[in-house]
Amino acid sequence: MDKVIDVRSKISHFRILIIGRANAGKTTILKKVCNSVEDPEIYDSYGDKIDPEIVKESAERGEHDIENQLIFKSNPQFIFHDSRGFEGGSVDEMQKVVVFIQQRAKAFDLATQPHAIWYCLPTDGNRPLLESEDRFFEISGTGKGACESVFSGSRGILTVCFQVPLIVIFTKFDGLVTKAFQQLRGEGKSIRIANAGKIELAQNMLTTNYKDPLKNTAFKPSAYVQLDGGSVLDLTVQYG
Repeated sequence: MDKVIDVRSKISHFRILIIGRANAGKTTILKKVCNSVEDPEIYDSYGDKIDPEIVKESAERGEHDIENQLIFKSNPQFIFHDSRGFEGGSVDEMQKVVVFIQQRAKAFDLATQPHAIWYCLPTDGNRPLLESEDRFFEISGTGKGACESVFSGSRGILTVCFQVPLIVIFTKFDGLVTKAFQQLRGEGKSIRIANAGKIELAQNMLTTNYKDPLKNTAFKPSAYVQLDGGSVLDLTVQYG
């Protein structure tokens, strides 16, 4: 916490890269954090405002600029950069994210550096981590010195050097609770017993299928945040 206060005392904005699948609930999270019902204003890397229609048209053509800055009027102290996520398995999109982090992390001006990465993972799907997401968490996030990226092997694992806190945000926990309930019912439990045990089972599933695998990755999360309907259910900070 002291480190966060120290950074905030030196900069006027807190810059965050948010990553996640299209259905990860990123927009909901940003609006909740910034206490806004409106969409953010969008600025280019030079600070010039961009017409939302232009951004929309670019998105429809499959174009996306991670350098664009998203700022909510209700909380302009936060600057967000949005990555489309890696559900398509695109190595190109992964490379864009890595280059963005590398270049920004090496910037002399602290205000232009990324101060945190928020990785949003929905927990209501059939597969906890996509293969492309696995590759992201195999990035070396604790190295020092010159930064470079290396693709190796069939999985395309990257080795890079940067130091940015990685926070994993688990979204849609209600979907995992539903899966837990269905599992208990499938095991022959009554509706009453299934309802009584679904939360505990869902928490165990979250630990087994998400948290435990992430503990063994090269780019270990600094913290986990568990959300349901925009409300924080749990916050776990990792040390070491």
